Parts: sequence; structure tokens; C-alpha cells
Amino acid sequence: MDETIYTSSPVGKRLKAIKRNEKCCVLFNGKRVPLITKITIGREKDNDLILDNKLISRYHAYIQKIKNEYYIRDLHSANGTFVNGKQIESDKYYKITSRDTIVIANMEVSIQREL
Repeated sequence: MDETIYTSSPVGKRLKAIKRNEKCCVLFNGKRVPLITKITIGREKDNDLILDNKLISRYHAYIQKIKNEYYIRDLHSANGTFVNGKQIESDKYYKITSRDTIVIANMEVSIQREL
């Protein structure tokens, strides 16, 4: 295979500049939940990530992909959502990365990019 077209040619340079769609998932208790556009988090059975804990609201928060970034939003939960030890305000989007620690009640949730 000739690598020149992929690295040196004008077409190759344009292709290299295009961001590849990264896959991402939410990690909780060793389980991976694919994050394509949006994951809802709470106690109710119709959430994407169901956390069985009385400290967690029925519809607690959600994580959403907007363009190539990920955001978390608290849905007026009773006990709040914390990112890196700080409680986030309800109804505001907070940008998160795989380096952030997300705590809902006493449970840790994180995102992980997969190649």
C-alpha cells in the first residue's frame, strides 16, 4: 500500500484533518453504556442508566453529546450532581471529559472515549 496518498497528497492532508467520530461510553460499576447522543440517569425504569439508590431522583441528570463534546445537566435533583467535587447548577450544561469525576448521590459515573 502506498502511504504517500494518506500523508503527503492534498487529499491525504484533508482526510487527516477530518476528526474521526470517536465512540464514547458511560462507565458505572464496571458496566459500559454506549453514549451516542444522550443518556438519562435516574431511578425510574425508563432511564438509560438506572441507579437503584433512594438518594437519586427518579430523573436525576443526563449526559449529552453536542458536536464532539460531552455535557452533563442536572434535572433539579433532590441531592444534586457533582463534577470534580463541586455541585453543578440545575438546568445548565457543564462540559465534561474522561478526566472528570462525576458523583450522583454516593455513586461515581464517568465517561470514557474508545478508539
